Amino acid sequence: MSIHYRKQITLVPKLLRLNIGTHGWSLSLGPRRAHVAFHSRGGRSASVRLPGGLTWHRHSRRR
Repeated sequence: MSIHYRKQITLVPKLLRLNIGTHGWSLSLGPRRAHVAFHSRGGRSASVRLPGGLTWHRHSRRR
């Protein structure tokens, strides 16, 4: 059994969010349907959600 914590703080409405969790933090830029996120451990991710349940997601790690 594990314990998880996640808190999302909106810094700029519909544009910039700070996500805080048990394993670090991330900063999301863009609306919920198409955004880029920068993670505390150096990774980046991008995702786009389309109507009908289609989603594109890409994650890159720090080298």
